[in-house]
This record gives sequence, C-alpha cells and structure tokens, in this order.
Amino acid sequence: MATPLRPTDPRVLGGYQLEAVLGEGGQGIVYLGNGPGGDRVAIKWLRPELAADQDMVRRFLHEVSAAKRVAPFCTAQVLDVGAEDARPYIVSEYIEGESLAQAIPRSGPRTGNSLHRLAIGTATALAAIHQAGIVHRDFKPPNVILGSDGPRVIDFGISKALGSHTALTSTMIGTPAYMAPEQLVGGPIGPAADLFAWAGTIAYAANGRAPFGNDTMPAVINRVLRMQPDLGQIPQPLRGILLDCLNKNPALRPSARQVIDRLLVSDPATARVTVPQPPVPRRKFPTLAVVTGATALAVIAAIGGVWAATSNSEPPLVRKTSAPPVTPSASPEPVVIDMDDTTAVARELPADPAYLSIFWVKREKWDAYVREPGKTTFTRHSYADAAPSPTGDRLAGIPWEYDDEDFDTLKITQVSSGTSATVKTVTKPLTTNYVHWSPDGTKILLTALKKTGETTITQGFVVVDPAAETAEIIRVPGLKSDTAFAWTGTGDSVTTVVDQTPHVYDLLGKEQRTLPVIGGTLADPRDMFTDGGGSFIARCEGKDVTLCVWDTATGTVLSEFESGCDTVLGWWDATHIYCTAVADDDEDAVVVSDLEGVETQTLIRATDTAMDKLYFRSSYLHRS
Repeated sequence: MATPLRPTDPRVLGGYQLEAVLGEGGQGIVYLGNGPGGDRVAIKWLRPELAADQDMVRRFLHEVSAAKRVAPFCTAQVLDVGAEDARPYIVSEYIEGESLAQAIPRSGPRTGNSLHRLAIGTATALAAIHQAGIVHRDFKPPNVILGSDGPRVIDFGISKALGSHTALTSTMIGTPAYMAPEQLVGGPIGPAADLFAWAGTIAYAANGRAPFGNDTMPAVINRVLRMQPDLGQIPQPLRGILLDCLNKNPALRPSARQVIDRLLVSDPATARVTVPQPPVPRRKFPTLAVVTGATALAVIAAIGGVWAATSNSEPPLVRKTSAPPVTPSASPEPVVIDMDDTTAVARELPADPAYLSIFWVKREKWDAYVREPGKTTFTRHSYADAAPSPTGDRLAGIPWEYDDEDFDTLKITQVSSGTSATVKTVTKPLTTNYVHWSPDGTKILLTALKKTGETTITQGFVVVDPAAETAEIIRVPGLKSDTAFAWTGTGDSVTTVVDQTPHVYDLLGKEQRTLPVIGGTLADPRDMFTDGGGSFIARCEGKDVTLCVWDTATGTVLSEFESGCDTVLGWWDATHIYCTAVADDDEDAVVVSDLEGVETQTLIRATDTAMDKLYFRSSYLHRS
C-alpha cells in the first residue's frame, strides 16, 4: 500500500518524479514514480550501506541491466538502471495490485483453480527469468504481485547484483523461510534455488504459512537444512511437484520448464516424477551363463538425479561454513569413494545405516568389486552372481563354470584372509543364481534353474549352510518362468513372485500363503522386505509411479506414495528406501527416499556412460 513521501525522501530520483513510498526492506526503499512519458513506475533505491562498495555498484549496474533481457510476461519489466548519490536504483514497470504476502492474510489461502493458476503463472515467470540467464535469488511472497492480468514476479536479478550476502544476519539478502539450503550455507546458487523458493511461496499461498515456519531465524534455518516441509493438505499433483522442488539436494529439483510441464498434466500419476523427463527406455543387461532375465530386472537401469543441475559442487548439507551454529558446519564431511575402474563416486556419512559393499562392472563378463572390511577399497572377483554376508566378512559367489563332476557350486570366501570353502549345490543341467544371505548370516538361499534352449524355468530353491558346508535342494513344482527366491526378511520362510503375486513357502517347499498383488517391474523379491519381514514394498498394482508398503502378516496397505524411483533397491532404514531415479542422459545416481517420495540423500553418482557398465543390487550392508 502506498504511503505519502516523508520529509527525508527525495522528490526526484534519476529524472523520475516520485509520488509515494511503496515499501521498504533490507535492500532498499521502493518509490512510486512517473516516467518521462507519464507512465507509472516502481523505483527501488539501494541502501547506502549496500552501495558503499563501488565495485559492487558497478556489478549491480551490469547485472541488473542484464535483467532487462527477461521477457515481460509474468514479470515486472525492468525499464532502467542508474545511480543517484553513488546509490544504484532500478526502475521497473509498476504493477497495480497487492503482493501475495498482503493478499493471503487479508483474503485467506488460495485453493483449487486459483492456486493452480498462481503456480503456473509464477513458474512461467521463473522460466522466463532463467532463460535470460538470470537467477532471482529472492523469490518470496512479497515479490509476487497479484496484478489484474495475473501474477507478476518482481525484484529478479537484484540479489545476484548485490553479491552473495549469505551471512545469517537481519540484513541478509533473501528471506530464510524461502531460501534453499545451498543459499543458507554459502554454496553455489543456481536456478534450482529459485525453484526451492517458488515451492515455499506456493505452499504459503495454499496454507497461509511458510512450509518451514516463520518464527525465529535459527529455528527456520534449522528446519530448512534438516527437516521436511509442512505442506498441510495440498493435493496431488501439486503436492508432489512442491516436494520435488523442496528437495535438499539442488540437483534433484526439476527446472521451471519441467514444473510447467507437470502443472499442465491433469493426471497426478503422470505428474509425479522426480526430475521429469521424456520416457526413458530401461537399459538391457546381458544374459550371461546363469545371469538370466530376472537378474536383468534386479539390476539398476537408468539412474538419475545428480548434482550437475546447477554446478559440480557437493550437496549443501555437507558444506563447511563459518556461519553460526544453526548451520550444518558441525556436520561430518562425507567419505567420497572412487569406485574402482569406473567414473562413479559413492558418498558415505558416519551416521548412515548402510554402506556400499559390492558393485559390478561389465567387461567380457560382469566382474564383482567387493568391499574390504573396514576400508574404502574393493577387491575384484569374477562370479556369475555373488553377495557379501550381512556383516561383510564373507562373500558367497557362484563360479561361472561347473566343477569337474558337473556340479554347480557356491564358493564362500573370508574377505579379509582370502581363505574359502566350496559347497556343491545342483548338478548339470540345473544351475543356481540369486545369492541371498539370511538376515542372521547363518544360511544362504539360491534359486535353482533349468535352461532349455532359450527358455529358463525356476525349479525351486537351495538352502546352503555355510558353517556345515552343506546344501539342501527344495523343488517347487508348477513354476513356469525364471523367478528369484528370496528370504521374507527372516530365515524361516522364502518368497518368489509369480505373475506379480508373491508366494510364501516354508523351507520344505510347502506353500503357506500368497501376499497382495504387486505391480510394475520390481521382479526381484530380495529388495522387498524390511528386516524382520514385518512389511514389504513394491510398485502398487496398476500404477506406474506409485509405491505401496504392505503389512506382511495382514496384507494391509500401510503407506502409498508417488515416487520418482525407477527401481527400488531395498530398505535404507525403517522409514526410508534406496533406489534409482531416472534423470537425464548425462549423469545418474542412486538416492535415498522417504515414504512420501522425497529424496533425502544421494549415495552414488556417475556419468550415464559409466552407469551403462555398472549395476547394483540390494547390497548395502546394514550396520549393527
């Protein structure tokens, strides 16, 4: 709301006649003025303390001049820049109307079509700003004006022009409640920071409050850096879009153009995809000896969501900073592990409940790289399939060839000493695959298969006792495809998925019951069950991007959420899974996701070319 000029205010600024004061903030004072042609303009005059650095003034004039390139739709067009008394000012189109910060307290939160139009209009403004090479850096409710012809975004380009004022003080550039984590800790700031602020602003419009609160500065900053947003009852698909934009990792946020595409989709199921992309075909992995088609479904296909969306920097939650204690400066730095013979990189934190224990590299065959206990180095092994024990001290691997007596075998090796024992399992023409240790490490489950021509049919399963070095073959009749057996989270029953229905058997091969029908391509049951087997996860029946968590005992759906996961790899802890998430054609990643579909951590990143030669299974080891 305009107020009369005060005695201390100038009457003319840069040749513009001033009429009134429109507002005042940490950056400067905003006047209503008249241009040479009589058009009303808004003039923002920077505070003296911000203009004291003449190098900064020159940068300001250069950067804000660049903002004049922004297409005028959905923004307040920048008309002129200059300096008066060595203090820069910026002249922009005057938009008649309230700011979002004024309108919401007066008329209440936006809902339905009104909220959707606001989201589309402001996202379009951001897309135009970013297309001009500008990063807003201070997107917030006061900088969204509700004009008669739709929402307009103002003050873009100013924060960059003023430099990276990220000291956590009352005069900081930006509002903590709407600032991205990387902005708070002094990291590189790109368009992704604007998407974080945009999502917070739209959440404010929908709920009447900021998603991370707006009380004390330390409390707000702590929530932005460490906690999940409060989005109230915002419906899908907008809720999922906002969650993606509020990801702590800037590389896992969609661009403004991608947000617009998703807002224009009416079906929530197709709108909820993290870092949306055109359909990406799943990668095909080879069938090598006993590595059969179901194994190909168990490995990772195209993986996405890495840091490179805005820079090659590390994610913000682990960046060192000299800011006050409310920042993550005390957080431990991650251990960054170069994965041998690849360009992939793994990242680990001391508090992680699991860590990388094995990965595979494609050469003439798939070679396994196994973590050495207590180290960040890996030893190369050549097996058709292999898995480390739950404590990481032993490796169970299936050799590529039968032994001299035409037995398929399982080699169990002490990782530290290299000593091993070989257990005979099945005889030719049967083979085994899908190595799976029981949670307590006392048994190993294999799947018995028979290949006839180009067709492979599961025959049953094999239970290996590594201590006694014995194997028991359990035949299960009636199976008609290549399907893996896996422990159900305990060591006393096993499961396999037939026609998208998990069947549970005792260790004698007697079927006990079936579980609810699952959907999608999660074909390897080794990735499904929590420790103890109390619940399991898979794609929901008939839904492409929605995951369900079921109670194993009752079959009740405990949780259903839309997810950007391409392939679920297993349970990270009781409330998180880890998975792959398709991004673009250049870089890929393995990420941790909560049970609302929010990615909270990036575990592995690599170029797409490197990922073509890699795959991972549910082979992170749980620390105990």
